[in-house]
Amino acid sequence: MAETKNIALGSKIKLTVVKTPTNAAAAKTIVRLLWKDPVAKEHDRRLTKLRERDYNPDRRGGRLYGGRVVKQNPVKAVPGSTGTITATADVLAALPKLARFVQVAKA
Repeated sequence: MAETKNIALGSKIKLTVVKTPTNAAAAKTIVRLLWKDPVAKEHDRRLTKLRERDYNPDRRGGRLYGGRVVKQNPVKAVPGSTGTITATADVLAALPKLARFVQVAKA
């Protein structure tokens, strides 16, 4: 595991979840970091287009009501999940708190 102190700002890092987070805050932070992966972003854009296409509201009281498709979250904080992200200041600040659950390597 690479030390987070040795990672330069702007460099690419590979984040791998090695243990299931034991608290909700850590799981949410891991998911937030994994969403920064370009592959995950593209997947989210594709799902957003599908949700927009399938939006089919009903009229109720003269206004549009319902018809929204619930967002699917393919990024999860489960062991084996990986992502290649850019090391920004917020990412480097979060990594020491997640050291028990993730493995960081230079990409």
